[in-house]
Amino acid sequence: MKKQLLLIITMSLTLIVAACGTSSSDGESKVDGDETVTFQATILEIQDGYYLVEPVEGSAELNSADQITIPVADGNPSPEPEVGDVLEIEYDGSIAESDPAQIANVYGIRVVEE
Repeated sequence: MKKQLLLIITMSLTLIVAACGTSSSDGESKVDGDETVTFQATILEIQDGYYLVEPVEGSAELNSADQITIPVADGNPSPEPEVGDVLEIEYDGSIAESDPAQIANVYGIRVVEE
């Protein structure tokens, strides 16, 4: 009886450790070992140094904030974004909870809909 109990406990622990070590891919990519997140947002304003955007309907980012500031990258995307355009923004997944919210670490911005 003790051997069976020990075997069950050992197998349970093995399964738990194996389950903790697995990972799933949900559309996120890796940049230098860090996970990145991509979302789409509509440009509300273009200011010197940043875009003020609104995440599109259904976006997980919309649960965090309805307006987010995105720093303009050194090399602006082509074509030049305008108010009303939809951008695809790749970032580190971190959103600063301010008003409006802010994303500091942006890896890429591209126009997906003019």
